[in-house]
Amino acid sequence: MSQIRLYDLELDIPKQVWSPNTCKTRYALNVKGILYETEWVTFSTLQSIIPPITKTGVRPTVPIIVDLAHDNKVIQDSWDIAVYLDKTFPDTPSLFHGNIGVHQFFHEYVTSTAHVLVFQLCVLDIYSRCSSEVKSSFRQTREKILGMPLEQFAGDPAKTMKTLQKSLVSIKKVLDSHPFITGDKVGWADVSLASSLTPLSVFKPEMFKSLIDGNSLGQWWWRMRKYTSTDISPRL
Repeated sequence: MSQIRLYDLELDIPKQVWSPNTCKTRYALNVKGILYETEWVTFSTLQSIIPPITKTGVRPTVPIIVDLAHDNKVIQDSWDIAVYLDKTFPDTPSLFHGNIGVHQFFHEYVTSTAHVLVFQLCVLDIYSRCSSEVKSSFRQTREKILGMPLEQFAGDPAKTMKTLQKSLVSIKKVLDSHPFITGDKVGWADVSLASSLTPLSVFKPEMFKSLIDGNSLGQWWWRMRKYTSTDISPRL
């Protein structure tokens, strides 16, 4: 029986896992071995489905979880969910290994580097796969945040890839010596980076292949498949 209900975001392919933010929660649940079920929302249903569940007045976003094992408690935001899961399910593998500050630092680093760069590379693909009724609002809201047209933000993919590769140099050095970013055991830092790279693997597979081929990042990525596979059952 599922202990957690996860709300995830799908585009034009039903149940395709792609969103870096929801991946953080999905992969964290997989690391901890917590059984969960997925409720799928879209950009068009997000506004109507999420607010009645969260009941906070906070802007509706995913991921959110409903803790079916603890009075249907609702948690929103991937970081807050990770902290909650580690506290509430202490008998499962830890995400932070007693060093939550280090993991939070890495989380913030990846969010400001790889996460943004991958979004740059994939934003037009995401836009093209939005349904016709939400394309206009997707463009308007993102362009307001970015302060420029999506096409301008996307820029030159070759230059963006070079910047992404540079942002990963130090991480590769760690992975040259350790199986995971967190050392011998998988942790939140691994979850955070794997989630940020997931859209690239989905929307730009050839570009992603060039990023991980023949290096320690690629070896790490395949080790992470144990936790990032979308075929894990009965959790999906």
